[in-house]
Amino acid sequence: MHILPKSASARCNALLALLIGLGLLSSCMARPVVEQFATGLNQPRGMAFDSAGNLFVAEAGARDPDDAGRSQPEINHSSRVLRIDTRRHVTTAVDGLPYTRYASSGDVGASDVAVLNGALYVLTGEGYDDQLSRSVLRAMPSTPPQQVASLLNFAIDTTPLDYQQIAGGVPINPYAMVAAPDGSALYITDGASGRVLRVTLDGSIRVFAELPNMPPLTGLGFGPDGRLYFAMFSLLPHTPGSGEIWAADSSGQLSLAASGLTMPIDVSFDSTGSMYILEFSKGIRPHQPYATGNGRLLRAEPNGSPTIVLDHLDYPTAMVFSQTGDLYIAVGGAFTAPGQGAILKIPCRMLAAPAGCPGLHQQ
Repeated sequence: MHILPKSASARCNALLALLIGLGLLSSCMARPVVEQFATGLNQPRGMAFDSAGNLFVAEAGARDPDDAGRSQPEINHSSRVLRIDTRRHVTTAVDGLPYTRYASSGDVGASDVAVLNGALYVLTGEGYDDQLSRSVLRAMPSTPPQQVASLLNFAIDTTPLDYQQIAGGVPINPYAMVAAPDGSALYITDGASGRVLRVTLDGSIRVFAELPNMPPLTGLGFGPDGRLYFAMFSLLPHTPGSGEIWAADSSGQLSLAASGLTMPIDVSFDSTGSMYILEFSKGIRPHQPYATGNGRLLRAEPNGSPTIVLDHLDYPTAMVFSQTGDLYIAVGGAFTAPGQGAILKIPCRMLAAPAGCPGLHQQ
């Protein structure tokens, strides 16, 4: 993996660096202690904390055993958002969200969550519910989720008609969402069009940034420099090393931040400003690109070298840092049977020096 530095002068130096052998690095790294924070989930995807430390988790859902295989695609409303409090007590925050199982490409449902101004926002992926699929929803206590913005309608309005006719539809499959630091908007990656969308809380949508050739975009997050970083998963057949991390400034101007990745599915930053990258799979078997146990967590070191922090992860789909610097990773987030998903917790002290753990400064 190549990490491209932020400054122009450092960029030139980085071009002289050779690709680091990740396998060699991993052999001399101690595996951090990993806790099972929550288990028994149905394909957990994006996560977000509220100010009280409650963790919200989007579950894509699960197939109905009574309908399995009888209809294609399989459709139900088993997708939901879970709330896990600081004592690890799990409750349902939002339920009845659309779930779709495609025989060729896996399961789609609620894909991410964000907490903004005391409200919970839910992002839903491709599906067949006109009011809830491919939308940004707002969920308030004791009320059904309300549509804030239809990403499907936006795609229809902004996709040339001739393309729609040739493709038989519009490219739109929202994957990840993050709230702007100032609370003014939500930013969303599209796994079908290569676009990053900006959605204001009144439902206005515009294209914030776009990569050519419509690559699948996955996780995103704001960096310490104020730029928005997002992952380019890579096109089929997901050749190892073909994934990238891109950064967009406030105007949407793009620059490459990291390359040489394999199926990067999320990107985040700890309290020291270090970049962490989650890889869905190594992609070492072209005939079976999504083999289980091949996910990895990487950290970009100050000199640009990548370190494998954790490997042998089963279908990791998202990660989030808590206010105290602990890292939470959703695993079993795709291609798994009901109840096989989980949330892993890596304590901050296992990731960085104690000075980099915010919780220690509060004690």
